[in-house]
Amino acid sequence: MIDTDKYEGHTEGQWELSPDDWVWAEHLFMQDNTTNFGNAMLITDAPLLLAEVRRLRAWKKLVSDIVQQHDGPHLREMLKEMIE
Repeated sequence: MIDTDKYEGHTEGQWELSPDDWVWAEHLFMQDNTTNFGNAMLITDAPLLLAEVRRLRAWKKLVSDIVQQHDGPHLREMLKEMIE
């Protein structure tokens, strides 16, 4: 599991690479004499990916809490309604 606490204090919001950023990005992400732009795009999406991890963990906890609080035949119906 990823320890998301180590990212506290990171720059919030969506990150973007401007045309000036590509100069350093080309050198930083060079593989086999070609630039791997996928790596650069993955880094720019880091805040979005972190937010999604946190959102899914919260949803997982909510479902876990519901499962622990409710038992019986209606539980499956409650969970089905949550995901629709």
